[in-house]
Order: sequence, then C-alpha cells, then structure tokens
Amino acid sequence: MKAKLRCTPEECSRIEKKATQLHPALKDPAIIAERARIFQALGNETRLKILGQLAVQELCVCDIVASVGGAPSTVAHHLRMLEDAKVIGRREEGKFTLYSVNVGLLRKHRLFD
Repeated sequence: MKAKLRCTPEECSRIEKKATQLHPALKDPAIIAERARIFQALGNETRLKILGQLAVQELCVCDIVASVGGAPSTVAHHLRMLEDAKVIGRREEGKFTLYSVNVGLLRKHRLFD
C-alpha cells in the first residue's frame, strides 16, 4: 500500500482523534513533556548502561564510574540528566551518594514492562 503524502483536514482530524483514543496521554501536554524528557535522558548508550545497572541495585557514584568507565565528570553529567528527568533518584548515606531507579516513574509510563 502506497502512503499518501498529505492528508485532508478531515483525514488529519480523524487520525488525531484515533491516536488520542489509542493513547490517551496524547491529550495531556504535561505528560507529553515528561515523556519527552524521559526519552531524551534515555537516548544515550552510557545512560542506558547506568540505568540497567541501577535496575539491579542501588549504586554509589564511584561504582558507576568504575563500571561504565569514563571520567567522573562525564558520569556525573549522565547521572544529572537521568536525575533531571526523574528516571533515577539519589540519597545520601554518610559520605556516599547512592543512586537508584525511580520504579514508580517507569511503571507510570510503562517503560521496561
């Protein structure tokens, strides 16, 4: 089947309506913006490796640096991107900063089901 290059306004409206029926989140600009931040944060191989490791267990920065390699400042940048998107969280324990996956957010958006 050959795809059409342009749809009529009526067809475009029908497509938009069907898309929002299939994916109700498309109606909410806040959810769309949140998902865009999440996917932007996940759009890097190193950040995906970090997330995969944090899915196994909580880790401190030094362990993450050792496992993914690279400069500590680069790893800190990746952690900041993931944290800004709320994909991961952190807590202080003594002199260590421990990172973990935000399971609630991933479940909310049905990521990694």
